[in-house]
Amino acid sequence: MAGVTSFILDTKSREALEELRETLNASSNAEVIRRALTLLRLAAKTTSAAGHVILREQDGREREVVMG
Repeated sequence: MAGVTSFILDTKSREALEELRETLNASSNAEVIRRALTLLRLAAKTTSAAGHVILREQDGREREVVMG
């Protein structure tokens, strides 16, 4: 069941949300937040199970995402 939650964001966070909405071609800020939560949940579960989250750049360079 859907619920309503309100947030007060500082300027930097509002700008980041807007940038992500445009970059992802998302229909709303709520969609961006849902996607962000899904990705963060996956990253947290992976690292809590002794896994690693790795980002790979187009040039092949890798960097590990450190949670916590």
